[in-house]
Amino acid sequence: MRPGRADIPAAAPEAEAREAGFTLVETLVCLALAGLIGVLLVNAVRVAGSASAAAGYARGAEEVQSVRDHLRRTLGSLAKRRTDGSRPTLLGGPDSLTAVIEPDRTLERTTELVVTLARGAGTERGPTLVESRALPERAAGARGEVLLAGIGGFGIRYFGALADGARPGWHPVWPRPDRQPSLVEIQVAFPPTDRRRWPPLLIALDGRP
Repeated sequence: MRPGRADIPAAAPEAEAREAGFTLVETLVCLALAGLIGVLLVNAVRVAGSASAAAGYARGAEEVQSVRDHLRRTLGSLAKRRTDGSRPTLLGGPDSLTAVIEPDRTLERTTELVVTLARGAGTERGPTLVESRALPERAAGARGEVLLAGIGGFGIRYFGALADGARPGWHPVWPRPDRQPSLVEIQVAFPPTDRRRWPPLLIALDGRP
């Protein structure tokens, strides 16, 4: 005789409780794993952001250092006194400088060049620091090359004696084409949100024959 449904014993209350308990434990484990994964993802995003910021800062610092080295080399190669006794021109104001640099045999450049350093027109990143180079007869139409973009300010000052017997001092303008200053200080400022920095840049011109 086959047992009827009424003859099938019901599940014991203890077994049902155990099955319910396992389901609750599994749910809690899943929630814990989900929370752990979320924490790991947040940390990964933070690390990636920090790495990206550090890389951007390193690129900015490298860019600034490259421009500073370039300016040292450029002003360090000011043309010497010519064979006829004349002195190449160096004229400057508070936001621009024009100087003549000597020939460079290593670059197979046998003539002097006129170099102009000035604050240029703004771009989408802001104002620029621009340098132009040209032969003396073509200096008026020389096209500038951007050295730094997104600057906040730019200034130049000059240390030296403007006249024989005068006491050397700092000047915002250098008007003497026949006399070079002893020092040139180039100042560049960046916007507050820009992480680039420009330490004081002093270029000595003493000892030029």
